[in-house]
Amino acid sequence: DYDPGYQSAACHINTICPEASAWQLEKRSVAMFLRPDGGGCTGNLVNNTQTPGRPYFHMANHCYLPTTSQWVFYFNYESPTCVGSTGPTTQTLTGATLRAAYYYNDMCLVELTNTPPPSYGAYYAGWDRSGAVPQTSVVIEHPLYDVKKIAFNNDPSTTFTDAIGVPNWRGNWDAGLVQAVASGAPLFDQNKRMVGHMYDGPQNCTTATTVPSDCAKFSAGWDGASASVRMRDWLDPSNTVMQLNGYDPNATPTVSVRVKA
Repeated sequence: DYDPGYQSAACHINTICPEASAWQLEKRSVAMFLRPDGGGCTGNLVNNTQTPGRPYFHMANHCYLPTTSQWVFYFNYESPTCVGSTGPTTQTLTGATLRAAYYYNDMCLVELTNTPPPSYGAYYAGWDRSGAVPQTSVVIEHPLYDVKKIAFNNDPSTTFTDAIGVPNWRGNWDAGLVQAVASGAPLFDQNKRMVGHMYDGPQNCTTATTVPSDCAKFSAGWDGASASVRMRDWLDPSNTVMQLNGYDPNATPTVSVRVKA
């Protein structure tokens, strides 16, 4: 267990709890990473149109430092019980390469040096770059370096642009909350596609339903002046897909049966 000596807020919801039962695939895309300086954040594997299973990892640009070759990514770091704050930290990968990043929309995309092995059960999250308003949403995160948690917003998000021009989805949490180190955690819409990532808005258990959180919009990082500052070259080189479903490399393939009349 990676334990910095303190735990996240008591009103967090573990991803093994019944409330998270509908998100068991998507949670497998989420991982915590640690840098050589001791800091870290949350991020997730994302699907792409050209080579499903290529280990592109989306995160917040404000978590980036140019030491990616030494980063350690922790998969399946979650409690085995609904009430618990410890979990296994044995499924790790080391190293990544920067593919695209842009300060003004807090977007960063890296590619892991190694593909997660089948035993990790990794999932590559789907996404929606249309900018359509999420009617409900969840964030899956590692707050304060804790085991994986989930937060729920049961209402439509609103749009908010901050002082440096980051276009955000804004909303309050009806269950759970977000805290530091959740930065970069994916925001999923009602269709279970990624539409943003955690950017700002830590609360406590008393204010989680009234103090809003901001999640940088996925759509804002799609276009840009070159491949180094936009996602489209990596996730959809043909730039023709508006929504993409997730990819599970461990899914059992459908077997066709031929019947002769």
